[in-house]
Amino acid sequence: MASTSHAFFTSIPWTSRLLASPSVRTAHPFSRTPKPLTGEDSLIAGTLATSSTIPHCLIYYPRPCFADAEVNAINVLLKVEDGCNGYPSILHGGITATIIDEAMGMLLQLQSERLHLGRVATGHASGEIASGVEAFTKSLNVEFKSPIKTPGIILVKVKVVERKGRGIKMVATVGQKVGQEEELDGEVKVCATGEAIYVTPRGSKL
Repeated sequence: MASTSHAFFTSIPWTSRLLASPSVRTAHPFSRTPKPLTGEDSLIAGTLATSSTIPHCLIYYPRPCFADAEVNAINVLLKVEDGCNGYPSILHGGITATIIDEAMGMLLQLQSERLHLGRVATGHASGEIASGVEAFTKSLNVEFKSPIKTPGIILVKVKVVERKGRGIKMVATVGQKVGQEEELDGEVKVCATGEAIYVTPRGSKL
């Protein structure tokens, strides 16, 4: 799935340019990996990972200057199909909200993975992360600015803007390219924005 999504987005001129820089790192979202033993992430890894819903998803972000540098922002590319429609050829607003919420979770998971690998490198931990990060959505506010067309590609930009106690505040934008996807140039119009607060359980090291 990871290599398939990477190949897909590098076949589209404007998304290929986003991924082409040697300073860019890509990652396959942990939530897109099926977990049949627990049923975790079944919505994202199953229902929304079909040829008629969201067949392709890829994270990319600037390569950190230092191995232990924290990543506080990521970008997520998604191919959305008409199986996610609300109105004809328009992405359902609930799916838009789900995508924003999930992209924020992808950032938290990436931070958790990097923190764990740093501990492994210093001898304070061992093994791979076996489960997703424990963080729960406390609030999510979404503002819809313009319709998102399907089928199409969307670009979600997420960043952490504040940490306070066990709370993590994040913001996101959902953009879609104006014009034909086959064209290299063109404006990426912001179609929706989101703001959320996540809460980690007491004792969490995230």
